[in-house]
Amino acid sequence: MTLATLFDWFKEQVQYVLFGVMIVVLLVTAYKRAWIMMIGALVGIAFIGVFVFNPDIIENVSEWLAEKLDIGE
Repeated sequence: MTLATLFDWFKEQVQYVLFGVMIVVLLVTAYKRAWIMMIGALVGIAFIGVFVFNPDIIENVSEWLAEKLDIGE
């Protein structure tokens, strides 16, 4: 078992957990009719999911932010 297969397995498990949490949170907030909280939770979970499923995007975001703030020059 290599590190890459272990990482792929872990990423798949996190995907299942995120989808489960998202469904539970959406059902609870829909039942309570807390629409703003439901949208906030959906955006937050989606934001976390982007970094779990595509960790390379963190480097792109940090480079973009450093360029905008003129850090490291």
